[in-house]
Amino acid sequence: MTTHRHDWYTSEGYDGGLHHCKKCKLSSQGERIATPCPVSDAEHHAVAWLGQAGLYPTRFDAVRNFEQSIRPVSANELFELASKQVLSQLNEGRQHA
Repeated sequence: MTTHRHDWYTSEGYDGGLHHCKKCKLSSQGERIATPCPVSDAEHHAVAWLGQAGLYPTRFDAVRNFEQSIRPVSANELFELASKQVLSQLNEGRQHA
């Protein structure tokens, strides 16, 4: 079971308000639901998804490509992966020259 917290915002302030989770899109009238959020902060802020076959722009794309294990990638991680790839390609080019 997950222990992630919901990221609530409130609209319609009457009758206790209508609360929405920015991460899982759950809505609750009146009191905010106390159950854990199924979406982690990392998943919510992911800019890409990394699977066995490589990077995917969305989780859906990874699943559609039958990836069994994927993980969210942050903007910083994506930059690091891209930098390593570029350095690798530059080094490979120098070896062939």
